[in-house]
Formats: sequence, C-alpha cells, structure tokens
Amino acid sequence: MWEVRSPSPPTRDDEKRRIQRATQSCNFFNWLVPTFRYAHTVGAKVPQECVSLMTPTFLSDQFDAMYYVPSYRAWFFRQDLRPAYEYHRRFLQHLQFRRAARRWILKAPTHMFAMPALLSVYPDALFVQAHRTPVDSMASVSSLVTILRSAFSDAVDLFIVCREAIDYWSETMDKFLSERDRLANNRICDIQYDEIRREPIGAVRRIYEYFGWTLSREAEQRMRVLVASQAERKSANHRYDLSQFGSSAQEVLSEFATYCQRFGLSQQAVCSRSKQRARSPDPMEKTHFRG
Repeated sequence: MWEVRSPSPPTRDDEKRRIQRATQSCNFFNWLVPTFRYAHTVGAKVPQECVSLMTPTFLSDQFDAMYYVPSYRAWFFRQDLRPAYEYHRRFLQHLQFRRAARRWILKAPTHMFAMPALLSVYPDALFVQAHRTPVDSMASVSSLVTILRSAFSDAVDLFIVCREAIDYWSETMDKFLSERDRLANNRICDIQYDEIRREPIGAVRRIYEYFGWTLSREAEQRMRVLVASQAERKSANHRYDLSQFGSSAQEVLSEFATYCQRFGLSQQAVCSRSKQRARSPDPMEKTHFRG
C-alpha cells in the first residue's frame, strides 16, 4: 500500500518516512470506518489491489465503489480501458526499478471487466480464477461497497448497492467467460474460494504446480507467517446476508446461471444459504458499512 501511495522515488530513499505517512493514513481510515478492517485488511505494508494503480487515470471502478455517482458509472462503462492498463504497466515498471523480480502477482476482480484491454498490454498474462457461489459473492461485495460508501456519504441505499452489484458482476462474468475461452487452458488455473480459505498453502502449492513453477522453502515459510498473522482477523465477527440488501439467492442464481452451471456452483449456493440462516444476527447490520 505504501508503494502505491508514494511510488517515487523508485529507490529506498526516504522509504521509512513514506511508510510512516502511509501508516498514519491507514490509522485515520481505520478510525473513520472502524469495521472496514474486518472486511478488508488495511495497512501500509499490506498488499494492495492493483486496481489502485489506475486511479490516477480516472478510469477506475474504485471511484464507483467509493461514491454513488451514476453519471460516472455510465461514462466509465463506455470507455476503452487500454490507456488505464498502459498506465498500470508504467506504474509497475517504475516500482520494479527499485527491486527486480521474476513475476508480478496481481489481484483485482475487476480485471474480468476489461480482458481485451488487459491482454493488449499484457499478452502473456496467466490467470487464477477463484470460484465462489455468487450468492455469497454478491452479499460480500454489497457489504463491502456499503461500508466504503458510508465513509463518504450519510445516505447509502443498500438495495441500490446490491442491484448494481448483481447487474455489473453478472454482465462482467458473461463477458469474461467468453474471453477466457479464447485463451489456452494452461493459462487459467481454476480454484475454489473455500479451498483457499481452508488450506491456503495447499491452494498456493497447487497453483504453482499448475503453472510449472517451483515453490521454494523460503517463500512457503514467508507465506505461512503471513497466514498466521491473519488468523485473528479471520475470527472477526463480520457477517452478511443477501436479505440485508433486498435480494434473494434465487434472483442471484438466475442472473449467474451460465457461470453456476459451468462450474457447478448452484448446489453450493443452496448449502451456503442454509448456513447463513443459521448464523447469528450481524452486528454490522445497522451500520452503513461495506465489508
């Protein structure tokens, strides 16, 4: 996060002070929105979704997540995002100047929305698609956006947030599935979200094996340390349910029918719904938060 916030100079000069400034910024945000940390880890040295690299171009759905501005949303969906990905590449080149690496590991679900633009800039990119029942995904993203927008507005409509999420992600998924079929199978590794949650190191090892990479003992140990440090956050009381946002499992499944059928997620959704009903009420339900 600190590198995204203060990428220059691309050396170790003034690194300590830049990290301190980023830490202060994170602390302020955690004070402003105290429950956000339960939904998304915030920290100066925590990995940041690379969609943040595109915000200086003003071609980023990060703005749509943070603010309810329908005119920007409509404008953004009509844009060619290649300039944003070209800037994204320059940003990475700038950061890489200070430390060489064999590969970049990037994460942002919204890349699915702009595959042609992404591949025009990164033609050799490899992909990991994590699969989760859309019933849980739409509840999660609706909670996240609600929490985030509440930091910048006193009026957040949960029903609008969820309807926008379902429309956006169902259309995006249909486009992505069409685009991924153009790629060779060995360029996309499919993995279950529950597998990542249940056995993260095993999931990472499987991804490495799929792409023919070697997971060194040192890298694995660093991953284990990171997983252990996140254990406390995992136990945090953050719950969400589609009913909070005026939607239902049946509605979501109908919008994501093609995706669910292709990856066998419809039955998972039924099981997930049963588990959600058994949960205790969400203490965040009365708070305008995204999580």
